[in-house]
Amino acid sequence: MRAIRHIVCCLALGGALPSGAAPAFAEAPDSAIAAFDALRASDTRVLSVGTRLARANAPFCRSRENAIGMTLHHIGQYPDAAAARASFGFARDYAVLALVADGPAAQAGIRPDDAIVALNGVAFAPAPAALGTIDQPAAYRPIAWADAQIRSALDTGPITLTLIRDGRTFDVAVTGTPACRSRFELRPSGEYGASADGDIVGITVPMLDFMLDDDELAAILAHEMAHNLLEHRRRLNAAGVQRGLLQQFGRNARLTLATEIEADRLSIWLMANAGYDPAGAVRFWTRYGRQRGKGIFSAPTHYRWKKRVGLFEEEMAKLTGAARDPRGWLPPLLAEPLAPLD
Repeated sequence: MRAIRHIVCCLALGGALPSGAAPAFAEAPDSAIAAFDALRASDTRVLSVGTRLARANAPFCRSRENAIGMTLHHIGQYPDAAAARASFGFARDYAVLALVADGPAAQAGIRPDDAIVALNGVAFAPAPAALGTIDQPAAYRPIAWADAQIRSALDTGPITLTLIRDGRTFDVAVTGTPACRSRFELRPSGEYGASADGDIVGITVPMLDFMLDDDELAAILAHEMAHNLLEHRRRLNAAGVQRGLLQQFGRNARLTLATEIEADRLSIWLMANAGYDPAGAVRFWTRYGRQRGKGIFSAPTHYRWKKRVGLFEEEMAKLTGAARDPRGWLPPLLAEPLAPLD
């Protein structure tokens, strides 16, 4: 399918369709519906696995938020608004795209395609001036605004959403559950990849489609979430590490590789706490390395796949011998203050 960019987070909000990525849905409405159904399924999968990781590891995270397990989208994301309305309804500009089945939003009675018209009694509609201050592509700004509004409101406690369903307007109160502060993004790219920027975890559609099961997906999301939890972007910046081509050489490459090793090690503990099989990381990287072990994963900033698999196995052995308290396994890398990279 031609992917549409979405943000999926522990409350998880949709993202924007990049320019030039619009499918010709007007000519093939059945194809449009199938593509939108696939979009919802993909967002739900990433949302569910990411939320599970974030919630299970909340006791050990330095930065937490209240998660409700919901993905929103905005009609402005879709170049073919008529096809989007036919598939998703959109009684108003904002609507629910996906939900975690056991998340607070779903448990409160919210359903996919419910339109959102107010948050805590205030109309859920950004002023043009507010959108103008958001440093994002224009089509993404309404969702970025919505994300900020809901996350901020959840930080202070339960929220009340005013919804429209089948022409009926009603209020739903939702109380979030503690989760590591992270968002998860499904990206519209033809490339295989995943990344983290300190808040957002991104995974491309081809990479998602490569996963055989949710243990493998959890391995990738946990690795990228580990970068966020360990504040690697901030620490690399503080260490003066240069980006781009220069990141592949000398001290820049050495420090970047150190963060990749840390993220791999921490990911095993994050997976185990969430009930995912850490061996999923071994399975994924063995298969991926054999089929696609080129590019960035053969660069000096990353271990080659065989060495990476060995590192996972080492960390799994440590986990097996570690004591587990009622909260889960305390990841060693989250037990101590973060030190400057050097």
